[in-house]
Amino acid sequence: MRAELWQEQRLQLSLTKELVQAIELLQYSAVDLEAFLYERSLENPFLEIRRTRVRQRPSRTERDQKQWLENIGARAETLVGHLLSQLPALKLADREERIVRYLIASLDEDGYLRVPLAELAARFSASEQEMERGLRLVQSLDPPGVGARDLAECLLLQLERLPERDELAETIVRDHFVPFAEKSWKTLSKQLGVSLGELQRVFELIRTLEPRPGIHYSSETPPLVVPDVIVTRKGDGDWIVAYNDDIHPELGWNREYERRIAASSDRHAEQFIKEKYRQFTWLAKSLEQRKQTLLRLMAVIVDRQRPCLEFGFAALKPMTMREVAEELGVHESTVSRAARHKYVQTPFGTIELRRFFSNAATVKETIEVASSAQVKSIIQELIAAEDRQAPLSDQQLADLLHGRYGIAISRRTVAKYREQLRIPSSAKRKQYTGA
Repeated sequence: MRAELWQEQRLQLSLTKELVQAIELLQYSAVDLEAFLYERSLENPFLEIRRTRVRQRPSRTERDQKQWLENIGARAETLVGHLLSQLPALKLADREERIVRYLIASLDEDGYLRVPLAELAARFSASEQEMERGLRLVQSLDPPGVGARDLAECLLLQLERLPERDELAETIVRDHFVPFAEKSWKTLSKQLGVSLGELQRVFELIRTLEPRPGIHYSSETPPLVVPDVIVTRKGDGDWIVAYNDDIHPELGWNREYERRIAASSDRHAEQFIKEKYRQFTWLAKSLEQRKQTLLRLMAVIVDRQRPCLEFGFAALKPMTMREVAEELGVHESTVSRAARHKYVQTPFGTIELRRFFSNAATVKETIEVASSAQVKSIIQELIAAEDRQAPLSDQQLADLLHGRYGIAISRRTVAKYREQLRIPSSAKRKQYTGA
């Protein structure tokens, strides 16, 4: 065996630190990007983050400023805080108040008590009778239904606090909730000796109740939605795509600090300055590349989804990330990263960029392809206009889509879209009148 040396050329993609940084910057949201830049400014003493940017375009109109205010999250009152604020009016004894506070702290975000009372009593070193009394006090607080252990109890608590009590509704929820919810109404009407119309009336009453009493309270501050791109329409009908420079701080190089460090004539200091300046220029280049990628991406979206921008998402056309990537001459993953956590300000509100992408539904060759968003919109319209006493089945909806709109999708696909719209099945949508 003889040892030999030879040369070989090979192409290989290497992800440098700078390239990884550029990829990260592209997928950051506006808020995350600002936090990232401030973090880099701590590592690079020459890097300056300037909040005051020289404007190259007119300031925002009053209408734009109003849209910005609509995006500001407001701190919502927490469910626990709301319940605790009502305790002074009850004038409880010390131990009783501690039990009530413990039960309030044990509620989930929907306002339900999911932990068995026996377990809570053992943890608190109290009797189950004490816990039962404490739970009744919690259930007497606002919002109605809070402190329930299941859905039936939640609805019953709300029915019992109505200005005009409904004995039939309370009886059904307390003793016949499962068959009533499953709409086994013919059997139930015989058992209770009431008409289907009466059961329908109770059903409509229960629909006005809140199954999740804690849903209107939050323990978190809603995030601030900041658009990266702004789309406006000129008087002649053309659309303008602009990068939202106002939200991104401007990068600067601290020349004064550079001169002070360079004055030391130290070789290591000179090398340090060169390295930090290289990082600064690469970061500035990556930010500019991010900006141009978003502008090019939005320009394609505006060109392809012009009807959507004019008439809303009911006119959304099918458009995949792969198609846009091919038009831009980039990889599909680049489009995916660019659209991730990004928002665009439009004349009808601030929209997540990903909402403009939609898969196509199969249709006749002679009719334009419809997006899944369009199909869902049509399904909603058909169900809204249906006869409540004879609601449309999924197969009937599929037949109407095919015959009336030329959209050929299966019954299973209709069922999937209906469930995504949170619309119950035809059996659960059926309403009864008369005896």
